[in-house]
Amino acid sequence: MEIDHASMESSGETIHTEGGEFGQSVSRLRAQLEPLISYFGNPASDEAAQIFRRGEDGHPGFDSAYEDLSTALNNLGEAYKHIGSAVVAMSTNVKAADWADMVDTNAYVNDLIELSQRENDEISVPTTPVEQS
Repeated sequence: MEIDHASMESSGETIHTEGGEFGQSVSRLRAQLEPLISYFGNPASDEAAQIFRRGEDGHPGFDSAYEDLSTALNNLGEAYKHIGSAVVAMSTNVKAADWADMVDTNAYVNDLIELSQRENDEISVPTTPVEQS
């Protein structure tokens, strides 16, 4: 199977970047919403606000739903970043596997690698005299 590593790495980096941008957008929206929450009533003194904010009869209220949504949005942004990093890592791993496979199947490359890994062995030097003209 032929893999376009440049495209794969570019896509992975783009996905990672989009995760960061998604997180920034969520943070901006949260910053806009936070000041409005106090207008949803004071659950300590207002029964309607208490039902709305804390829920009733086993049903979650706004505060619980808002916390769950915030957690889910944070997880989604982080997932994008991790998926992008994993795509780049997958490309790198496939390149390494391709190289290892090529070395195993190509005897000439394998011989060159073995030659490069020699340590302090004797290298033959030609002894044929050279004539200068």
